[in-house]
Amino acid sequence: MKKKKKNTKAKKNKSINKIMNNKLISKIKNHKKIDIIPFIGGLFVGIANIIPGVSGGTMLVIFNLFDKLMYSISDIFKTSTTTRKESIIYILKVLIGAFIGIVAFAKILGYTLEHLESETIFWFMGLILFSVPIIIKQEMEGQKFNILFFLIGFMIIAVLQYFNMKDIINNEDYTFNLVHILTLIGLGFIGGSSMIFPGISGSMVLLVLGKYEMIRSMIDKVTTFDVEIIINLLIFGIGVILGIIISAKVLSNLLNKHKGKTVSLILGFIIASALILPLNINENIVYSSEKICALIASFVLGGIVIYYIDRLEKRNS
Repeated sequence: MKKKKKNTKAKKNKSINKIMNNKLISKIKNHKKIDIIPFIGGLFVGIANIIPGVSGGTMLVIFNLFDKLMYSISDIFKTSTTTRKESIIYILKVLIGAFIGIVAFAKILGYTLEHLESETIFWFMGLILFSVPIIIKQEMEGQKFNILFFLIGFMIIAVLQYFNMKDIINNEDYTFNLVHILTLIGLGFIGGSSMIFPGISGSMVLLVLGKYEMIRSMIDKVTTFDVEIIINLLIFGIGVILGIIISAKVLSNLLNKHKGKTVSLILGFIIASALILPLNINENIVYSSEKICALIASFVLGGIVIYYIDRLEKRNS
């Protein structure tokens, strides 16, 4: 009797996953070339990836790009597919947006984090926390929330934050040799994985490894067109591409076979990441009435941005 129930449940989950995959195929096929949501989402992914504690993958979930990007990456490697061209266009929109976000906004965010650090962090908190109900509605349809996997995700981020708070010295010495090349590819792999894995902050992991400042300074200096910097970033980029492809395949399998548990784990990552963001503020905050109002306004502004992005996504769909 138990076996029969188990088989019925498995068939039901398989049917739900099939319906969801068919929806994704339909979205890719009917995807409008003038749609700017993937590009805008990519911008925020790029911005998030240069701020320790903020996950680029979380931005993908917030902008409702996560499932479609996972499908698109998987789709281009299939032998029999009718949507390869559309998938490539979709991926390029996200990647171009992410590249521009990383390079163009590095200096802007550098300024805001230097002069308005706490307000910037609270804005990101608003973006993340106000998006949680939307994420649950979109991703948990027909799935059961798993508290154990949620707590595991929460604890993983807490542990990363614990090590992040240690006084780890960042290494800016990047002498060009085999070890350095392999290190850059490995760091790129971490960056690529975190770019699409919701809740995991690649910048935070790089801080733990003591390599954040090295990578950040190279990105900041890319506009100098220094050959050594460009070569280093190209090697780093190889690791990023490998990280995106491998992580996308792993996540696709997990979402197909264990979607409820995987999304619960991701929600643990996301909520923990948002709650610990204030711990990364270096500014000595004086809690005057003006400062408190500014922080609240920044937090609410994040929510307003999410509200209008959600409306834009629904209209586009």
